[in-house]
Amino acid sequence: MRILEIVTVRARARARMTAGLAVAALLVTASACASLGGSRQSSNPFGENPAGSDQIVIHIQNFNFNDATVWTYVRDARDQKLGIVSGKSDATFTVRWEFSEPLRLEFDLLASVRCLTEPLVVDPGDVVELQISVDPSQDPTCA
Repeated sequence: MRILEIVTVRARARARMTAGLAVAALLVTASACASLGGSRQSSNPFGENPAGSDQIVIHIQNFNFNDATVWTYVRDARDQKLGIVSGKSDATFTVRWEFSEPLRLEFDLLASVRCLTEPLVVDPGDVVELQISVDPSQDPTCA
């Protein structure tokens, strides 16, 4: 049984990773497609980041009552502690991101479980959203 899967929706250049038991959802929205008209044309479309940024934004929605500590995983190693998201609240973090590469997010709920998302390729300028469900303990990817 596959718990986490990646679904790509091209209508708004959005990729979404959803958990079968609604444990965590990881959404990526390419901000390069946000402005369709009136944008300036670059002489070399491959010469600059279309989003004009060397960062990604990570928005976390914690639907659980417990506080969640969140880390990024890059190249299969814990890379950076993003911070703590209080129970039943949201938080937004900005991370320097210069290349297109896989990202995993780990969250550890206070006095509860620890979960690690499946990898998802993220580009500079993307917006990533992690949703922490009310009861992630039912997911086999959480320990």
